[in-house]
Amino acid sequence: MSQIGINIKKLRKVKGLSQQAFADLFNLTRGNISSYEELRAEPKIEVVLHIAKYFCIPVSELLEKQLTVNEILNFGDHFEEALKIDQNGGLNAIPFIGREYFQEPKAGDGLSTLPKIYFPIYHKQQLLAVENSSLIPNPSSFPFEEHTILFLESVEVEILHTLDQSYGFYCKGEDLFFGQYVVNGTEIELVLNAWKSVVFDAEHKSGFWKLFGKFERII
Repeated sequence: MSQIGINIKKLRKVKGLSQQAFADLFNLTRGNISSYEELRAEPKIEVVLHIAKYFCIPVSELLEKQLTVNEILNFGDHFEEALKIDQNGGLNAIPFIGREYFQEPKAGDGLSTLPKIYFPIYHKQQLLAVENSSLIPNPSSFPFEEHTILFLESVEVEILHTLDQSYGFYCKGEDLFFGQYVVNGTEIELVLNAWKSVVFDAEHKSGFWKLFGKFERII
């Protein structure tokens, strides 16, 4: 029995997408997504291929096994060649904050000045890649290992309702930290610990990011 309907629902939930938002990504209708998730219909093969490519998941796994949350967020070691910064190979160029960021003078204060890594991720939001290291503060409950590369999506109005308890990243000048979002009514905070947090401000949203996925870097 195909697992595609179950996996579409889990993908949508993990990524914080409504049925309509998921449908819009693949030129479908909300009714299409509802029928897949309720196992009343299955998508055409071209739709399956599009979903697999978009979320970087092998087609066989999307069809044949029930994906775990970790499998959805973890891009896997088979993309290690994507970490070569000096060649594109048709992959998406993503601004990258690695250990070298702290060892060199800053040429500016924006994504355009960052080096790029090339990775098979395609997303309508701006993406940022950050190497988890002891140089960047993070919460005591942070579940990611040293050297893991975390992919983050820019925080836009459309995803504010998905932020509560999600991990995120704040980056403004020299102030960088990982935290966890806490939503209280219309106030949103990215919390590092009991002593440090930043209140989300839509006018300065460029400094706020939400976890999109992770890549276990081979070292």
